[in-house]
Amino acid sequence: MSKLFENDYGVFISHKTYVDSLYQNVNGKGLQLNPNLFKISKQYNSNRNVKSKIDHVNDKWDSLQKEQQEIKSRFNSFMDEFMQKNVLNFQESENKDALEAAELVYRESGKSLVNNAFGGNIGPETMKTIDNSIFVFPANSIFFSKDISEIEMYLHEKKYDLILLDPPWWNKYIRRKRKKCGNAYGMLYNDDFKNIPIDKLLKDSGIVVVWCTNSPHHLNNLVTEIFPKWKVEFGGKWYWIKITSMGKPICNFSLPPGKQPFEQIIFGFRRNFAPSPFNSKLVVSVPSAIHSHKPPLVELLKPFLSEDPSCLEIFARYLLPGWTSFGNEVLRLQHESLFIAV
Repeated sequence: MSKLFENDYGVFISHKTYVDSLYQNVNGKGLQLNPNLFKISKQYNSNRNVKSKIDHVNDKWDSLQKEQQEIKSRFNSFMDEFMQKNVLNFQESENKDALEAAELVYRESGKSLVNNAFGGNIGPETMKTIDNSIFVFPANSIFFSKDISEIEMYLHEKKYDLILLDPPWWNKYIRRKRKKCGNAYGMLYNDDFKNIPIDKLLKDSGIVVVWCTNSPHHLNNLVTEIFPKWKVEFGGKWYWIKITSMGKPICNFSLPPGKQPFEQIIFGFRRNFAPSPFNSKLVVSVPSAIHSHKPPLVELLKPFLSEDPSCLEIFARYLLPGWTSFGNEVLRLQHESLFIAV
C-alpha cells in the first residue's frame, strides 16, 4: 500500500513503496526504485525571478493567495499529527545523492528512448530488451509510444472509465531551465489540450483527472474551455504537497506568483457525485528528484471506480498494471537505470 497515513486533512503516500510493490518478483528477482531518488531533505529555494516591483497581489493572483493560505493552514494541521506518528525515516543530507541519481536516469534513459512503437505485457511483471536497452514492465500493461496527435488513430474504438493526464503545460521558466540542462520536452498550449479527443475516449460514467500548475490562466482555461470541449463538468480538486524527508514543504509557501510547494489535481466527471469527493484533499509525499515524476494515484482513485476499470494515462512516462499508457516518452521511466535489485 502506498497510503501510509491519513487524517481528516489529507493523506501521506509513498511513491517508492507503491512502485516497489509491483516488482517483487521480476524474472526471479526483486526490483525497487533507487532509494537515492527520494533522498531530498533540504528545501529548495523558491525565490526565482519574481519581479520585485510587485508590491501586492493583483487581481490575477488574489484567488490563488487566498487558496494558498487555506492549503497552508490545512497542511500545518495535517503535519501536526503526521509528525507524531514517525512515518518518515529522517535522513538529513544535501540532496546530492538524489540529484546525482536523477541525472543518471536522465542520461541513461535519454540514450534509450523508444519511439514510434506500441505493445504491452500480458502477464506478470517482467523485464524486456528493446533496442539493446532493458525496460521493466508491470503486469498486464499496454503502451503506445506515439505522438499525442495520433491518439484517435490508435484508440478510436476504446472507451475508458478513467483518463489521467499530466500535460506539459507551457511555462517559460521551465522551458528555459530544461533547455539549459538538455532535458527539454515539448510543451503545448492550452488550445492543443482542448483538441485531444477526450470526449470520444471517455465512457458516459467516466472521470478525468488532470495534473495542473498553479497558473490562473491554465486553471481557468481547463475549467471553462477545455472541460466543456471534452464534455465533462468540473468536479473539484486535490492538492499534491511535496515535502522533504525531514517533514518540511519542499520549498516555502511564497507570495504568488512565486513558486509553491504544491501542484493541483483537477477532476472532471460525467456522472453525478453529490456531494463531490474531489474537494480540497491534500495528497502529501516526498517527491522523486526526477523532473515531473508524479506519484501514482492508483490506490487513491480506486474508491471512485468499478471493480475492473479501464484506465488510460496520456502524456505518460511510466506504466501502471492494468492501464493503457500513451505518450512519446511512455517507457522513459521504466528504464533499468531507475531500479536496483534486492
